[in-house]
Order: sequence, then structure tokens, then C-alpha cells
Amino acid sequence: MRPSPWILALAFAAAPAFATPVCSVVAVKGEASVAAQPLQPDQGLEVGAEIHTGAGRVRLRCVDGSMLVVADHSVLRIARFDVGPDKPRDASLQLEVGLIGQQVAKQPGGSWEVRTPTAVTAVRGTEFMVEVGADLATAVNVQSGQVQVEALQSAAGGGTRSLRPRSIVELAHGDDGTSCTSTQGCSAVKTWTPERVKAAQDRLAF
Repeated sequence: MRPSPWILALAFAAAPAFATPVCSVVAVKGEASVAAQPLQPDQGLEVGAEIHTGAGRVRLRCVDGSMLVVADHSVLRIARFDVGPDKPRDASLQLEVGLIGQQVAKQPGGSWEVRTPTAVTAVRGTEFMVEVGADLATAVNVQSGQVQVEALQSAAGGGTRSLRPRSIVELAHGDDGTSCTSTQGCSAVKTWTPERVKAAQDRLAF
């Protein structure tokens, strides 16, 4: 017996739409996975993908031309990535722990943010690094362009974050950096030492 057209219509309506990859893997070195499956070169990643690295790293290219490196022992999720010919970019990454380096392609308007447990970093087009330590403190360093960092405030140092930022810091010169915690906010701008910059870049190098 042939299925009713109504049943077929309901089946198609319930079928999940195929998501479009927003970033692709350029290179993998060592341990890097999504959904417990090893990442492979040329693999596409969709919104919602959560990257885990062990003793390894992965380089990504996104559809807007931005480049991203996820260093060793990191967890990064592509929370949002909306871009098109007739609308500005709207991208949000969630770094739970570890280190990422980014070269964000310049675009008129739009947004690119990195959220961590203790801060939100927003840019338009620049090159910068974001690191989250085991204590969940966030360190941000800019190599070029401008970055705005907002600390997220916890209630009495607990896990509940308020919607109001505790402090806002502008990083506008090469090697400018700041560190943010949920209880103390973001530190004043301080130039990273060459040794600290090199240590971070070594973790991102291929």
C-alpha cells in the first residue's frame, strides 16, 4: 500500500535540515576531535560544533575569510556564525578552556566575539589571542587592530553571572594585554613581555 501524501508531507517536515559548514579544517597536528571523532583536513564544521584538543592543535578557515587556531588542551564551541552577501557577519565563539589565536577578516559592520566563563571579547577585524586557564581567568592579547574586553561578574564569586559587565578594557596597540576574573574584573592594560607572547605563539604554531 502506498503511503498517504499527508504522511509523506509530515515525514519531510520532521526531517532535519542539512546545516551548512561555517568553518573548515585547514590542518591538524596531534589530538583534535569533534563529537569524539578525530578531525580531518578539509572537514567542514557547522554551528554548534565543539572542538576538543589534547596534545595537539587545529587550524580553521571560516567562510568570511577569518583564520583560527585552537591550541593544545582547549575546548572551543562555534556558538553562532551568520554571514551572507546582504547582511553583516554575526559570529560568536565559546572558549571554555585553553588558547585560541585569531585573524579576523575585516568587514563593514557586523560582529565577532569570543565568550569565556569570565569575559567577552569583541572585535571587528584584528589579530589577537584569548586564553582561559584552569582557574577560568581570561587573558587577552592583541597583535594588531583593536579589541574590547568585558569582564563577566559573578555573585560573591559564585557561578551565577550577572548581565552587567564588571569592567571594560580597550586593547589598541600591539602586545597590549589584560587579564579578567569573575570577582576582580579586568586588569589595566599591560604590555605582554616578549617571552609571554612567544610562549603563546609557540602553542599556536604549525
